[in-house]
Amino acid sequence: MYRPNAIKYQAGFAVVFFVWLLWHLDLHQQVAEKARQLARPHDTPHDGMTGSEVFLPDKAAEYCSHYRLEPADSNMVQKRKIYDLLLINTEVEMLEVRIGQMAPYVDYFVILESDKTFTDHPKPLYIRDNWELFKPWHKKMILRTMDLEKLKEGSTWDREHTSRNAMYEQVIPSLVDEQAASIDDILIVSDVDEIPKPEILRALRNCNVPVRNTIHSSFYYYSYQWRMPIDWPHPQATLYRGADTILPSDLRGNAGGHEFHYAGWHCSYCFSTVEEMAEKINSFSHSEFNRDEFKDTNHIINVTRNGLDIFKRADTVFRRFERNFDVPDYIKQHSNKFRYLIDRDPPNGNFKDYNPISA
Repeated sequence: MYRPNAIKYQAGFAVVFFVWLLWHLDLHQQVAEKARQLARPHDTPHDGMTGSEVFLPDKAAEYCSHYRLEPADSNMVQKRKIYDLLLINTEVEMLEVRIGQMAPYVDYFVILESDKTFTDHPKPLYIRDNWELFKPWHKKMILRTMDLEKLKEGSTWDREHTSRNAMYEQVIPSLVDEQAASIDDILIVSDVDEIPKPEILRALRNCNVPVRNTIHSSFYYYSYQWRMPIDWPHPQATLYRGADTILPSDLRGNAGGHEFHYAGWHCSYCFSTVEEMAEKINSFSHSEFNRDEFKDTNHIINVTRNGLDIFKRADTVFRRFERNFDVPDYIKQHSNKFRYLIDRDPPNGNFKDYNPISA
């Protein structure tokens, strides 16, 4: 007998099962990777040192169409600059990964650091103190120390918002000569551990993007070995429009606009030392999480090695990835140096400052 309801139920179950299978086998990533390959202008892989930046009009039209965008004016693209705006706390090694990965596609890294945290604790100027580490990229780095006058009042969150806006307000308007921003230049607003992929940086340069763009990132914890089952809706990018430029705090807090999916990597609490993990919690704007139990060394080692939530949130789960190849190329090229970013299995979690034998 013909049973339309039964057929509907079976069809519905088949759809649900297919979606589950797609996610379980990670086929969605394979589909996304295929789309990225179609959008790349070259057959050779990105090597972290070279990159094709400005496309001819026909290539730009083909490339941008993969992102549902029109090509930007070719004369403007020849002059367009990309600025990467960053607020730094302690993340020296992650900054090296970021710049090493993005330098072929970014004109200037605007780096602002402060001698105080969001919670008003004193801190060293880590980038200034480690300046020689970044020698290969000095010509692309604009380093400034934050004017703290506006940070004296308000809550922890107020200070974070003010600090984010300072990345623009205290740097971009004062740039001159070849560093000076022009109308329709690209401004990327990120935390240092939110890294856009090369194909997205090519799109930002060559395509006619709106004033609000969201770069969705794969969301990892502790290393690229542990992944959240949701994406991370950051970083953001906007266009320089002089006095009408959207400020970083507004841009990040009101994410949306054009959406780039599978477009970046976000690695939270991805530090090489236990000390940095604890310091991150000390300086975190979420002061309700600043508790001794979360900064305990044994606790940090346990959660990092076993993919558990550092703040013991019941609804937070991570999925383990064996030999994850979807990581920044700069990490692949320097895998020994950044072993802690791809493997937390050893007894010391690959932390540089922890020895389980002497602990």
